[in-house]
Amino acid sequence: MKVLHVLAGVAPRYGGPSTNIWPLVRACNRLPGVACEVASTDDDGAEGDLAPTAIPPDVTCHLFPMVGRGQLRSSPGLSAWIRSRARDYDVFHLHGLWRRTVTDAARVARNTGVPYVVRPAGMLSAYTWQRSWLRKRLYWWAGERRTVTRAAAIHVTSTGEAAEARACAPGVPTFEAPNGLEPVAFEAPVRPDWLRERCGGAAGSLPILLYLSRLHPKKGVADILIPAFSRLRTPAFLAIAGGVDDSTPGYDREIDESIARAGVSGRVAKLGPVSPSDRWAAFDGAALFCLPSQNENFGTVVPESLARGCPVVVSDGVSAGRYGVEANAGRMVPPTVGAIADALDAELADSVNRTARGARGREYVRNRLSWERIAERLVQLYSDVKNRTVRPSDFRDDATD
Repeated sequence: MKVLHVLAGVAPRYGGPSTNIWPLVRACNRLPGVACEVASTDDDGAEGDLAPTAIPPDVTCHLFPMVGRGQLRSSPGLSAWIRSRARDYDVFHLHGLWRRTVTDAARVARNTGVPYVVRPAGMLSAYTWQRSWLRKRLYWWAGERRTVTRAAAIHVTSTGEAAEARACAPGVPTFEAPNGLEPVAFEAPVRPDWLRERCGGAAGSLPILLYLSRLHPKKGVADILIPAFSRLRTPAFLAIAGGVDDSTPGYDREIDESIARAGVSGRVAKLGPVSPSDRWAAFDGAALFCLPSQNENFGTVVPESLARGCPVVVSDGVSAGRYGVEANAGRMVPPTVGAIADALDAELADSVNRTARGARGREYVRNRLSWERIAERLVQLYSDVKNRTVRPSDFRDDATD
C-alpha cells in the first residue's frame, strides 16, 4: 500500500506537521506492506529556500519550489507532479488547511478517484476562524469546504479537534490519533546545566521556568506568561526559547515591551531558536514548562517536556495538557494571568515532590505515545480508506487509553 503525505512546507521553523511528519512516516514504513512518501515545497519563510540537508535521508521526499507571496503562495510544480503521479498511490494524507498546495492536492485526488485523509492540524479551531475571518470564509466556500467535506476521513489529534471537525464536516468520519514521541526523547543524554548556562549569571540558582515554542500571539507569551511571571510569590527565572513566527514578525517587539512593562528584564532571558539536539537539554534544566496558548490542537512540546521529567503548567486550550494532568505531573488552567500565576506558584512551592511528579509524567507518556503504536492505527485507517470500508462514525484514541 502506497501513501502520499502532502503538506505546504517541511521547514523546521514551522513546527507541528512540518517536524512530526518524519517520525510518522518512518514508523509507518517499518510496518510490512507500507510505503509512505512525502510531497512538499522548499518554503523556509524569511530564510528563503529550504536547504536539501534539512530532509532526512531515510524518507522519500519530493520537494518543489514555492512561488508568490503571502497567503497566495503556491507551487505549480508540486501540483503538476501530483497530477501526473496521483494514481501511483492508494491514499493521500493531507496535512494542514488554508494552503493552495493542499487544496490543489485534494482536488487532484477527487478528480482521479484517489481517497484522501485530511489532518486539519488545528486549522478548524475557533481561534483560527477568527483570524482573517472574511478571507477564510471566502476561501472556504471557494474550495476548502470541498477539501474537508469530501475527505474519506479526518485525522485529529484530540477530542476537542474532533468536535471542531464535526462542526465543519458533519458525517465525515473522524479518527483520533495523537502525535507520538521518538525514542530520542527518552534516550538523549541528560544535560542539566545547559539551560542555566544559556540564561547567564542572572539566573543564579533560581528555578527556571521554560517556554519553548514559536513566538506567536496565540501562544500568550506577551499578554499572559510575562504578566503572570511578574506576579509570582516564589522567586524564579524565565527562559523564553523559540523563533519568531513569519506571519507575525512584530510580535518579538511586543514581548520585549511586555517584559519592560512588567519590570522583570533582569529575570528573563530570550534564547531565540533552539536546535533539535538542544531542545532536550532545555527541558532537562527547567523546573517547570509553561505554555499558556489560547489554542493548540495537540501541542507536542508538552509530552516532550514530560518525557524529560519536567512537569508542565499549560492552559486548558492545549489539548496535550491532559497527559500531564492524568499523570499527576502538571496542571491545566484557563489562559488568564491570574490562573497561570497561581498554578506556577503552586508547582514551584512543591519543590520536594517535583522530581517524583516528573518521573510519573515520563513513564506515562513513554507507555502511551510511541510512534509505533500510532503508526499501526494510522495504517489500519489507510487500509480502510483504500478499501472504502471506513464508516461515518468516530474513532476514539484507544492507543492512549
